[in-house]
Amino acid sequence: MNVKQSVERELARLAAVSAAGAGPLLFSVQVDTGTLEAPMTAVDSIACAFAHLSLATDRLAGATREQLHAVGEKLAARLNYLLEPIGVVEVDPQNLIVQLRSSPPQRDDNGSAYYELLVRCGGEIRLTRYSKPTGQARTEIPACVTREVFSRLAEDFSAALS
Repeated sequence: MNVKQSVERELARLAAVSAAGAGPLLFSVQVDTGTLEAPMTAVDSIACAFAHLSLATDRLAGATREQLHAVGEKLAARLNYLLEPIGVVEVDPQNLIVQLRSSPPQRDDNGSAYYELLVRCGGEIRLTRYSKPTGQARTEIPACVTREVFSRLAEDFSAALS
C-alpha cells in the first residue's frame, strides 16, 4: 500500500470515529520513511483539521546543516498548494533545525496567520499553523485542509527524504 492509500484509509477510519463521537482523533500511519502523526480536531468525508502534522524519521539522524537545508528547500518547492507559499527563514547551526514559514503570511485587520515547518536533525519534520493577533503572542491553530491536500502533505513529507 502506498502513502496516499495508507493516509486515505486512516482518514476514513477517523471520519467514522468522529461521526460516532467516540475517542480521540489521532492520525498515525507508518510509511517507508517513518511515522506520520497528526492530532486531528475534525475529520469528515471531504476535509480535516489538524493541530500539526509530523513525520518522525531516522533518516534525519546525524544529518548535517546542509542536508537539513536541502530537505527544507525540497519541501518549500513541493508545498506550493498551501494557503501561502513557504520558504526557509532560518537555519540554526547549533541545534541543527531548519525553520520555514509562510512568506508572506496571511494578514488581516486582526493580525496574521501562517504555517511554520521545522526540519530537525535527529528525526522530525513538523508543520504547524499559527495565529498572531496584533500585539499578542502567537498561538497554534488548527490547519484546515481537504483530505486530498492532507494526503499530498503526507506524500511530500515522505518524498522529501527520498
